[in-house]
Amino acid sequence: MDPSQPSTPPPQPQPQWTPEQQPPQQPQWTPPPQQPVGWGGPGYGGPPPRPLGVTLAGIFLIVMGVLWLLGGAACAVGGAAIVGLGSQVQNGGGVFGAAGGIVFVLAIIALVIGVLQIASGAGSMGGRGWARAIGIVVSVIAALFAFVGACGSFTANASSNYNGTGGGIGGLVVGILYALTAYALIQAGAYFAYRR
Repeated sequence: MDPSQPSTPPPQPQPQWTPEQQPPQQPQWTPPPQQPVGWGGPGYGGPPPRPLGVTLAGIFLIVMGVLWLLGGAACAVGGAAIVGLGSQVQNGGGVFGAAGGIVFVLAIIALVIGVLQIASGAGSMGGRGWARAIGIVVSVIAALFAFVGACGSFTANASSNYNGTGGGIGGLVVGILYALTAYALIQAGAYFAYRR
C-alpha cells in the first residue's frame, strides 16, 4: 500500500431493497351492459300500463255489443213472427213477408254490429291495434246515429207539443258515451303502438 494515499475502508455491501409484498389485486372488471331481453328485463322499462280510458272504452263497447246482440236476436224472433203471421192472412201475406224480411235484415245488421263491438272492446283492452281501429270506426258511426236520433226525437217532441224528452236525452247520452269511447281509443296511441 502506498502510504501517500489515504486509506479507504473496504466497500460495505449495500443492503438490497425489496418492495413490500402487497396482496394480489383482483382485476377491475365490470360486466358489459346487458341488452333488453323482454318485458321486465334489465334496462327495459316494461310496457306502459293500460290507460283508464281504454279500460272504460272496452267495457262500454262490450256492454253495448251485448245489448246490440240481444236487440238483433229480438229482431230475428220478431221477423219470424211477422212472416208466420203473414202466412195466416189470406190477402196480406206479401206485405207481412216484406215486413218480416226488413226486420230480418235489421236483425243481421244488429248482430254484426254487436259482434264487432264485443270484439273491439275485448281486443282494445288487450292492446290490439285492429281492435282499436274497429272500435274507433264503430264508436264514431254509432255516435253520429245517436246524435241524429236524439235531434229527431227532440224535433218530434217539439212539433207535437209532447213534453216527453226521455228518448232524446237517452240518445244524447249514448252518443256522448260513444264519442268519449272514440276519443279514449284515439288518445291511447302509445299504449297500442307498444303492442304491435
